[in-house]
Amino acid sequence: MRRRLLLVLVLAAGVFVWRLGRPGFSDTEGMFAEPAREMVETGDWVTPRMNGEPFLTKPPLAYWLAATVMAVRGPTEYARLVPALAALGTVAVTGALGTVLFGEAAGLAAAVVLVTSAGFLVEARLLRADMLLVLAITTALWAAASVRRRPSLGMAMLFWVALGLGTLDKGLVALVIPVAALALAVVVEGGAAVRAVVARLRAPLGLAVLAAIVVPWHLAAGARNPGFLWDYIVNQHLLVFFDAKLPRDSIPDSLAVFWTMFFVRTLPWSLLLPAAAVHAWRWPERRSALVLPIAWIGVVVGFFSLAAGRLEHYSLPAAPAVALVVGSLLADVAAGRSRVGRGWLALPAGVAGAVAAAIALRDPDATIAALDATFPGRGLESLLRPAAATAAVGLGTIAVLLARRSAWPALVAAAAAAVVVFGFAEIAHERLEPLFSWRPLARTIRSSRPRDTAVFFRASDEYQLCGGLDYYTGAPVALLSPPGWTPPTFLAGRTDRLFTPRSELERLWRGGHAVIVADDVAGPRDAAAIAPGPFAVLAQAGRRVVLEPAGAAAVAAQVR
Repeated sequence: MRRRLLLVLVLAAGVFVWRLGRPGFSDTEGMFAEPAREMVETGDWVTPRMNGEPFLTKPPLAYWLAATVMAVRGPTEYARLVPALAALGTVAVTGALGTVLFGEAAGLAAAVVLVTSAGFLVEARLLRADMLLVLAITTALWAAASVRRRPSLGMAMLFWVALGLGTLDKGLVALVIPVAALALAVVVEGGAAVRAVVARLRAPLGLAVLAAIVVPWHLAAGARNPGFLWDYIVNQHLLVFFDAKLPRDSIPDSLAVFWTMFFVRTLPWSLLLPAAAVHAWRWPERRSALVLPIAWIGVVVGFFSLAAGRLEHYSLPAAPAVALVVGSLLADVAAGRSRVGRGWLALPAGVAGAVAAAIALRDPDATIAALDATFPGRGLESLLRPAAATAAVGLGTIAVLLARRSAWPALVAAAAAAVVVFGFAEIAHERLEPLFSWRPLARTIRSSRPRDTAVFFRASDEYQLCGGLDYYTGAPVALLSPPGWTPPTFLAGRTDRLFTPRSELERLWRGGHAVIVADDVAGPRDAAAIAPGPFAVLAQAGRRVVLEPAGAAAVAAQVR
């Protein structure tokens, strides 16, 4: 088992780091890359900063780790090694947890399933806090499951350390998900199980370890930033659940989108969840082993289904649990212990393969235009058809093999197809870079404008979208206040430092020494509404635009 899992990890590492530094940081990644860069620049590792001012919407662990990479390499997209390594660790821990719950074969299958789940592959290469959260949750539940099987002080303390590091990464949700999943699982088994788990986890000592990890930074950040603790506890944890957080810095997804993306993010393996449910229902012995991963899925999906402030990627912490459920099914099918008919196994993959084949046969230009009006003309047409054809062949092969109950060949075929389709998706991501990253526009500003040009950023609501622009220009930009913006309490009294008056933009614009960058300009009329005078478009990508004073290009050429 160890050798085979090691082989899976080696192959997964290659997939996770392939072309890792190619696309520039997206907007959400910029919210982590820029605070990390400013940590290295200022030497202050207590207060994360964005555009020179405190940015305390998240705990610091993800910033610390990215800043550590940048302290060694300088500003680099390879700070994405942090989520890539966290993903690799999650795969290893999922394999170990699967072994504890179901046996070695199921653990190995679960590791392969997780590596090749669509959303997990994508998230493993994004610089944000979510993959570290997944690793913390998975590690905590592995430690708890191990302690339930055999008492161990080391594994008990690992449970509390994982909770602490998860809290330093993503806040209280890192406590809620694993504790609630574990509690639900043991409650189902009865009161004796609850008492045994509490005793074996050494709660008094564990709580002291948890506090030692979590408390110091929170106290230090609170002492240095008045208003932080109220914002952190009330605004970022309670009000956000009801979509009442101020300022509004995200648009919640509907319940239908959240559930749909949970299914999409776990493809192709979510196609086997109905078969896994039937299999568990018909085999009570297996059902008892599945209590923990099912409770895990239920807590993640149920909790965020109730949250008005949900975003679609919040289902990611359930990915290892889905991998465990599907991995146990595949191992049972391979061992001839299946309690489910061939139709349950093969039909969903066959239908999905037919859909993929239909997409491959359709005009790719029409499909791409239907996805997003800004996508056509960016080279995706040459990628869509082979990607869809690969998916169709892979899914069709899976359907045939599962109909024959050849689970291991089906696992290999699915994994291979998923990796190839992911390769096409990554190349597409690179070609769409100007639509999601400020790097191309920042390069245009630096190469086309004098160095003393002031860069003004205008966002309709989320000022922190400037993070990527700060990062790629290498300095804070001048922020224009979003209309009706309400500061978080840790920025109370500092908004005059955070935002630049429009009168300053108008003064510099008249002298030809300013450009405006905006992310939501649909056409000339919108551009005219934000420019303080006659303007020209210096650069544009989709709705992202850089405006300069009319005639400034000629003036800039003379200056250079």
